[in-house]
Amino acid sequence: MSNLFSRQRGEGKVLLFIHGFPMHQAVWDDFRKRFEDSYNVVTIDLPGFGKSSGLPTPFTLDQVADEVIRFVLELNTHDVVVIGHSLGGYVALSMVAKRPDLFTGLVLFHSTAFADSDEKKQSRDKAVEFIEKNGVQAFTTNFIAPLFAVPGNKNIEIVKAIAAQSSKESVVGYTKAMRNRPDQTKTLKTFKKPTLFLAGEKDQGIPPESIQRQAVNCQYPEIHILQDVAHMAMFENPQEAAAKIRHFLNKI
Repeated sequence: MSNLFSRQRGEGKVLLFIHGFPMHQAVWDDFRKRFEDSYNVVTIDLPGFGKSSGLPTPFTLDQVADEVIRFVLELNTHDVVVIGHSLGGYVALSMVAKRPDLFTGLVLFHSTAFADSDEKKQSRDKAVEFIEKNGVQAFTTNFIAPLFAVPGNKNIEIVKAIAAQSSKESVVGYTKAMRNRPDQTKTLKTFKKPTLFLAGEKDQGIPPESIQRQAVNCQYPEIHILQDVAHMAMFENPQEAAAKIRHFLNKI
């Protein structure tokens, strides 16, 4: 039986929302309400975040994906659209690679199939050093604000509070797991169901140009670049982000 903490609301096709790093499912609290009238909306805490117990360290994102797949199997359905934000998208790609039969669609919400560049890996290493020395709260204080296009966005403090609840062990463990994750471009090529890329025009970590390059690998790609948005569209422009996802869902 899965050890993941989850919430389910609504009825119909399952929409599985997977949060980003270093957060938990509360980041979806307002956004997911936009789908509950038509879908069975499921949000989870990844292992080691929120109310879900962690994995033994060190762990890989493939191991995280195995835990979420176990949860999906307990839903007893092969009609799931998985929506992964950032880290959640990395996990979703691993899930789709392992069990494509379980999913009817994939939404990469400010996420990428590309592995970390050498420069990004060095940045992850520096983050680990900083966290080990200064703690999680000091890290999240610096990490969250640049995820938003507008520095004064009122939701920054909400996300900081969510992120600050994470343990040092989990934050360090996921930082290393993200650094070591493989390129998933092949997964985009082999996944036979529709894939939606939602990207932010001002996302410094995952620029729109990189989304264009990887989307050509998909069999059924759809791309939307959200203007004046960085990495947190569920807070920065929830109305348009939800509308693009609904349009995508209606075509599946």
